[in-house]
Amino acid sequence: MNSRVLLRGGLVADGIGTSVQRADVLIEGPTIAAVGSVDVPPGGCAVIDLAPRSVVCPGFIDAHVHAEGPLLASGRVDGALAQGVTTLVVGQDGESWIGASAPTVRYLNRYFAPVNGALEPVRYFGVAGFREAVAGRLVQNVAVLASQGTIRHNVAGMAPGPLGEAQRAAARRQVEDALAEGAVGLSSGLDYLPSRFGGVEETAEIARPLADADRPYVSHLRGYGPDVRAGLGELVAVGAGAGARVHASHLWGEPADIEAAFTAADAAGVPVTYDMYSYRRSSTILAQLLLPPGVQAGGPERTLAALTDPGQRAALLAGEKLTQSYLRNVYLGTVPGDMGGLAGLSVAEAAARDGRPPGEWVLSLLVAADLGVGGHLDRLGLTAEHLAWISSHDRHCAGSDGIYQGQHPHPRGYGAFAGLAGHYLGAGPETGYQRLARHLAASAADVYGLRNRGRIAEGLAADLCVIGEGGPAAHATYDRPRELATGVDYVFVNGVLVWPDRHAAAGQLPGQFVS
Repeated sequence: MNSRVLLRGGLVADGIGTSVQRADVLIEGPTIAAVGSVDVPPGGCAVIDLAPRSVVCPGFIDAHVHAEGPLLASGRVDGALAQGVTTLVVGQDGESWIGASAPTVRYLNRYFAPVNGALEPVRYFGVAGFREAVAGRLVQNVAVLASQGTIRHNVAGMAPGPLGEAQRAAARRQVEDALAEGAVGLSSGLDYLPSRFGGVEETAEIARPLADADRPYVSHLRGYGPDVRAGLGELVAVGAGAGARVHASHLWGEPADIEAAFTAADAAGVPVTYDMYSYRRSSTILAQLLLPPGVQAGGPERTLAALTDPGQRAALLAGEKLTQSYLRNVYLGTVPGDMGGLAGLSVAEAAARDGRPPGEWVLSLLVAADLGVGGHLDRLGLTAEHLAWISSHDRHCAGSDGIYQGQHPHPRGYGAFAGLAGHYLGAGPETGYQRLARHLAASAADVYGLRNRGRIAEGLAADLCVIGEGGPAAHATYDRPRELATGVDYVFVNGVLVWPDRHAAAGQLPGQFVS
């Protein structure tokens, strides 16, 4: 396609104003050249006459996604692309193999592979290494967070307790190096190990380079639901100690508790934002869902030893999380290949097929799978009203938390943005599309400092999506999680048409590592 493209006759939701405006958008190379009434001479550019009531939006930015594996393998994530997502922020939850030493890669390949996939061959793989590996191979843009748990494992392995002074200095240097190589912030995952070992003072100390770089500290909190206020309190304490703004990953809980924590953060002078998707079920590694942190603290070998020790196994089976009532709400996502037919079932259903109590069965599954099992939890305390409040708040930006591993992934990777779009369009298209543009693009650009993206204006990067009449529609379900969304007619990344594929210029891979 011509390097000059005119999108003619649509409405524009620029992510800046309060209502859509009728305007043309002129793309020149990778940049938006003009927005408004654009006259071009015949043959001066390729013209796409948009269908009536089409809306041109900024390309969406997924503020929280586990896509480093798919992007390294193929340079694209179609489940996101079909929803208009042009930039994906990876390195989440403090546990990415980006930035990992070879021993840390080996650990993460066992512990976190159901979320991020495994890095093969095992080698040191820094932020710069990832940038080089994907250069010239991307359809979508990618931004990378440094990962606190990864860095902690680099300097201390699985040792619990506070890092020593020299270890803290080494960890802080790794944060500085990652930022210099283009990382857009630092993530932690305080439900995961070894990220969980980091306390407020230690984490704040290694996060201090974020302040000068104006990058966020991003955290999977230590507590959600009934514990969300304490979880946000810890987040804000780290931000205050580091002098950095903070961002909560996939936030949920009682609105009154969340708002009270925001009020306290404002009083402390710590800016807080967050991301969230619109599903009640979560998705993660099954060991984290079911096993106490102490059982996992020594690493995979000690965890497996505990699961096969009769005394420790009996103690685990006496706990609430291995009961029939709990396991009927836990669903299998990633399981060993010879058990693939069980993916999508609840643990209770799968165990019943084998004629065993679900607690006994799932512990045996974790042992047989070398802990490599992913699962989904139905959070009964998370209501539709809570999700609507969370999605509507000014501090919110969209994050799918998409996981693309395993036989039966959570549908959020294929439907979160389309589902959220329906929420914002409930107010009507005139103002709804501007709300959509802010929550799905502009807000995440602000969080991560992606100043050239997330809005439509002259001189910005030409990351755009065109939504047809009726808006996006999600089709992925818990039973059919990989169904692609519809309703996005065109997607441009850095000025190149990449969706639908039949319109893409052959051989052009316009995605960039962005910072």
